[in-house]
Amino acid sequence: MKVKSLFLSMCAIAALTSCSQSDDVAPTGGDAPEAKVILKLEGDGVNATRAPGAEEPATESGAAIKDVTVFFFNPTGFIVGKPQYIEAASIGNPITTTTNAAEVVVIANLGDKTADGTFDGIASLSQLQKLDFSSIATDGTGKVTVNQSKDNLYSSGMGEITFNDNTGTAEVQLHFVAARIKTVKIAWTAGQNYAATEQALKDDNTKWFTIKKVYMMTAQTNSPLIPATTGTWKGFVPQSYAFAGGVAWGAAPWTWADNNIGEPKQTDDYLAVAADLVESISNANQIDNALASKSWYLFENSPASTHPTGLVIEVLWRSKNESAEPGDLLPKYFTMYFGESGTSGTTQPLLTAGKTYDMALSLKGSFKPGGNAGGGGDDPTKPSVDATVTVTVTVAHWTTTDEITKDFQ
Repeated sequence: MKVKSLFLSMCAIAALTSCSQSDDVAPTGGDAPEAKVILKLEGDGVNATRAPGAEEPATESGAAIKDVTVFFFNPTGFIVGKPQYIEAASIGNPITTTTNAAEVVVIANLGDKTADGTFDGIASLSQLQKLDFSSIATDGTGKVTVNQSKDNLYSSGMGEITFNDNTGTAEVQLHFVAARIKTVKIAWTAGQNYAATEQALKDDNTKWFTIKKVYMMTAQTNSPLIPATTGTWKGFVPQSYAFAGGVAWGAAPWTWADNNIGEPKQTDDYLAVAADLVESISNANQIDNALASKSWYLFENSPASTHPTGLVIEVLWRSKNESAEPGDLLPKYFTMYFGESGTSGTTQPLLTAGKTYDMALSLKGSFKPGGNAGGGGDDPTKPSVDATVTVTVTVAHWTTTDEITKDFQ
């Protein structure tokens, strides 16, 4: 009896183990016949029905398809075979799978990750949707860079496979995974005695203020490459959050208090180039585009995040009239967080994958020494409470373009 009981127990354990393994390991196609699938890849602006002026074609070299990683899934969402890496020159060739494949997922410009363990254990579409990728890298000197740039942009898409015997075809629209901030225009009212540079403000004590820096903070750097909702291709919510920004955290006013998320990384890729922070020749009292040299590319930061992405304008303001004392030049901040509710009752749009944003910010307050520094605050981690915010969103095609106008007064 003991032997029989032991035998039955071992059988039960083996059965449970078998069930557990079958939950995690996808069928590879079984005995289904081999098939060839031809992919047709296109941008999501193809055949789109948008209003006139609602599209802006991507001109970045990084938008071009350099390579694709292809996944096949059966009707129940399990992977068929292994992910396949294909370079651009071979994308038009038929891809081998089986007739058990019902859907195909394509990720572009990821590079070859099929042999480095990235996709180990990915047995289903739902698991792929929960796989986070980072947009940052650190070189040997400790410098942090963003891998989403004008030179390299991830895109992804999904399509159904239609078979005719053992030959299948699938049309896949590719969508950008990142959002783009293309333009940051900054204007101020006339008669503010603006200094072209920080040095000019120090040298001429009749000048009132200068724009010292423009940067992003708490830009999201983790994202899945396949969204939660594939029907509308929305919902790029990471399993864990990570952030980066144009200036370093760790010292006031940039102190990080969230023990559950690591301190944001500093990267110059989210800091406007100083040469772009110059007053326009053709438009007085205005910087035409603080991002003239480079756009910013960043992952979607979902409403579930407790750390919204912010744009910061840091000014240096002369607090006392014609004072030459260095201590009377004070930093002040104008901050706009995507998704914040403005004092006028409007809500700023969230950064969304596949959208490109043109932003216009107007500093309407007075920078006269002895005043309130045009409404700028001392704590850049909080929205500028003295500012009224006006946001205008016009959809264009990068995938889409939003124009944001924010007035500070």
